[in-house]
Amino acid sequence: MVLALLFFSWTVWAQEKADRELEIHKNVKLIELGNAPDLPEDLFKQYRAFLPLLEDSLKSITTDQSDECSLTIRASADMKEVGSAKTKRPLARITAFRRNSKQEYVGLFILYSYQTAGPVNKEETSQFLKKQVLEPAECHKTE
Repeated sequence: MVLALLFFSWTVWAQEKADRELEIHKNVKLIELGNAPDLPEDLFKQYRAFLPLLEDSLKSITTDQSDECSLTIRASADMKEVGSAKTKRPLARITAFRRNSKQEYVGLFILYSYQTAGPVNKEETSQFLKKQVLEPAECHKTE
């Protein structure tokens, strides 16, 4: 029983291991998590191609933050089956949290644009980040 618990704990920890940490602005950090073990390689490649777009979007829509409002954003790869045909689409799980906050904000972003029938673009990415993650995680400084 103890060995099973240790193995499970190690497996969960291994899945959360960061591939890369980037400083986007002062006190704004992006952590890119590694591959989910059950994600097909072609979907993971689409996620990897999305990461520079995510970084660029974050640079353009965020600014330096105070120590009290430092922001950490985590991105991880996932997959979603959509429609009756169960078409597999790559998904980015974006999680944001602020220092000393008790809340975490999670957004799931399908990396396929139904407008262009291809990968999402910077405008779609920025709009998603603003509405689903950054606005809800906005910092409210305490006096």
